[in-house]
Amino acid sequence: MILKEQTPQNPFADYGKIITGNRFVGRKLEIESIRNKVLGQNFGNLAIMGLPRIGKSSLVWQALANQKSILVDEKIIVIWFNIGQIVDSESFFLFLIQKAVEELEDLVNTESIQKFELLQNKIINAETIVERNSGMSRFFRLIKTFDFRLIYILDEFDSVSKCFQLSDFQFLRELSINPEYKICLVTISRRSIQELEPENGAISNFFGVFTDLRLGMFSNNDWNEYWNRLTKFSIEVSDVYKNKVHYLVGKHPYLIDLYNYHVFNFLHSNSLSEFDMQADEIERELSLTLFTNFDTSLDLIKEENLYNKAFQLIFGPIYDATSIDEQRLLKYQFIKSISKEDKSELLGRQVGLITTHNLTYICFSEYLTEYWNIKFAEIDFWPLWKEFEKKVREIIKYFLTEKFGDAWEDKYLEINQSSQGHLEAIKRLQSIRQYSITKFGTLASNNLIDYTLTRDLYDHFISPNWDWFKNVFDTDSKKDWAKKFNVLADIRNPIAHNNNEFLSEDRILEGKIYCEKILQKISLLKNDL
Repeated sequence: MILKEQTPQNPFADYGKIITGNRFVGRKLEIESIRNKVLGQNFGNLAIMGLPRIGKSSLVWQALANQKSILVDEKIIVIWFNIGQIVDSESFFLFLIQKAVEELEDLVNTESIQKFELLQNKIINAETIVERNSGMSRFFRLIKTFDFRLIYILDEFDSVSKCFQLSDFQFLRELSINPEYKICLVTISRRSIQELEPENGAISNFFGVFTDLRLGMFSNNDWNEYWNRLTKFSIEVSDVYKNKVHYLVGKHPYLIDLYNYHVFNFLHSNSLSEFDMQADEIERELSLTLFTNFDTSLDLIKEENLYNKAFQLIFGPIYDATSIDEQRLLKYQFIKSISKEDKSELLGRQVGLITTHNLTYICFSEYLTEYWNIKFAEIDFWPLWKEFEKKVREIIKYFLTEKFGDAWEDKYLEINQSSQGHLEAIKRLQSIRQYSITKFGTLASNNLIDYTLTRDLYDHFISPNWDWFKNVFDTDSKKDWAKKFNVLADIRNPIAHNNNEFLSEDRILEGKIYCEKILQKISLLKNDL
């Protein structure tokens, strides 16, 4: 990023807010879809969903809200309602009436507005829900007699899950589909409406009266327009810088702005050469902010019951992820497919990826993919399993330190020069460790053994040093223990994913017995050490 002399104050300072004016870029197809759905003669309801801060509110503002004065001439009234401020369903429905009356004051004569206000007071003073709903029905029928169409933009619609009952969904559905009224609903939410409804919409079927628009990352055209637009703010960026941003945050609009905001502030007080030298430092300072935003996206797919499915598609193995799960994640654009060439490059950085249906998936940014891989390794899924891996790693560390000293790695590499498999395994683990430390600092361990999984523990440390480890696994042969570790390696991922249901009870019991047996033997050995 290069700033010219006439560059104004930070143009990215509005990141996180609704983006308007010159700062809004792209989304042309989405804007067209919204207007075609809700502004035509045969209009319908629209549900806009997407990852947190992906630009949903900005999109709807650009498509509808900033056209409000023009649309009024066509007798279309646009009303924006942030539902996060309501405390109960009664407040929600009263707000629908209140905002409509406020808009109508400048559009109808005094006598007519008095009729609306009279109905409003009856609704406010209604003693039962039946009376309230009846009054609201009369209110909206009256609006139709003036040939007005109301478009309610319901931002943060996720909030209704805290205060809506089944009857509230049913009544709102009735208001939006009954031809006696001219009401159009545009909801903005992170989760799908079906997920927000009681019983996931099995009874009220509110979600069924909406067309879904899942907003994802910037398209390639949006991406190019974003960077070209910066020239209006006297900012130039190189392809190297763009690639850096893409690696960190993908094509996520909010995160791009966030990164650019901090870089801009740095450049205003430092030279370009200093930025080149301190780019990694800026990245480290921003890492916590990026991690927090990544976690928010992970929380959303967890709420949508897609967390484990996404992990399976990216890191494997696949147990219960279906093609429907795959398509939902692709529509969210939480995952994306990459080419074989990209896969090879990523594998060179030791990011664990798998291929399914001839496609390789990663998260919307490479950095998030790496972060999730590190984060996942720290989660406590099954206490017994965690204790088993912890103790096996401890005893391996003890052996290596006892035999080779603290600086055991070089010596271990030296004695394994003749074994290409062991040599490559150690170098691979070293590469993973170095990459993790560079990118994640204190999140990553310095000890090489902490990067080994069950199969690595046995194949590359226990098996080649069996003369020492047979003192631990003394009752069974090396061949028998190889089979046991193979079983443990095979069941590790479903256990880690909390997917025990995909393992038979006998298999789980078998693994539990092996874990307990190993823990007991390590405990006995440590008493003698």
